[in-house]
Amino acid sequence: MRRGDRYLLCSDGLSGAVPAAALRRVLASAAEPEQAVRDLVALANDTSGADNVSCVVADVVPAGD
Repeated sequence: MRRGDRYLLCSDGLSGAVPAAALRRVLASAAEPEQAVRDLVALANDTSGADNVSCVVADVVPAGD
């Protein structure tokens, strides 16, 4: 792990419905993890909505931040 890395943990309701390129685009463009989660869930619901969607986005920050 390095400062600035962003991690996504998600259910197959997200990864199965949204192409990897779209996941990367949202993760790279959202300023905050919370916004990335909202955008990803909305994208999955707009794409298929056939399965439950769960996700967590976490940014690596320096200790104490």
